[in-house]
Amino acid sequence: SFTLLISEAVVSTQSTGDLKQRYQIFISRYEAEMTAIRHQEQELLAGKEQIAEMLLDIETEKAKIGDTIELFKTKDSELREFLSQHERASEEDQVDQQIEPKTTLCKQYLSLCAEESAFDDGIYYLAEALRNGVIDIQIFLKHVRSLARKKFMVRALINKVKE
Repeated sequence: SFTLLISEAVVSTQSTGDLKQRYQIFISRYEAEMTAIRHQEQELLAGKEQIAEMLLDIETEKAKIGDTIELFKTKDSELREFLSQHERASEEDQVDQQIEPKTTLCKQYLSLCAEESAFDDGIYYLAEALRNGVIDIQIFLKHVRSLARKKFMVRALINKVKE
C-alpha cells in the first residue's frame, strides 16, 4: 500500500507538474492573444480617429461644394438675366445705335453717301441689263443720264456738307 501511495504521489506530482506545464502554456497563449487583441484594439482606435478626421474633411468639402454650387447658381441666373435682356434688342437695332451719327450734319452726310451709292448701283445694273440684252441703248442712256444728274446734285450737296 506504501508503494501504492508512492506511486500515487509520483503520479500526483507528475500530474501536478503536467498541470502546471499545461497551465503555463495556457497562460502564455492567453497573454499572447491578449497582446494581439490589445494591438488590434490600438489599431482600431487609430483607424477610428482617422475615419473621424476623414468624415470631418468630407463634411468641410461638402459645405464648400454647397457654397460653390450656390455661387454657380447665382452667377448662372445673373448671366441668364443679362443674356435675356441683351437678346431682346435685335442685332440690327444694336448696329444702328452704334453707327448712328450724333449731329444733324453727320446724319445728312451719311444719308447723301448712301444715296450716292444707290445711284452707282443703279447705273451698274443698267449696264448689266444692256450687256445681257435686256434693254436697248436708248433706254439705257435715258436712265443713266437721269441717274447721273441726280448723282451730280447729291455729290454737290456732299461737298457743301463737308465744308
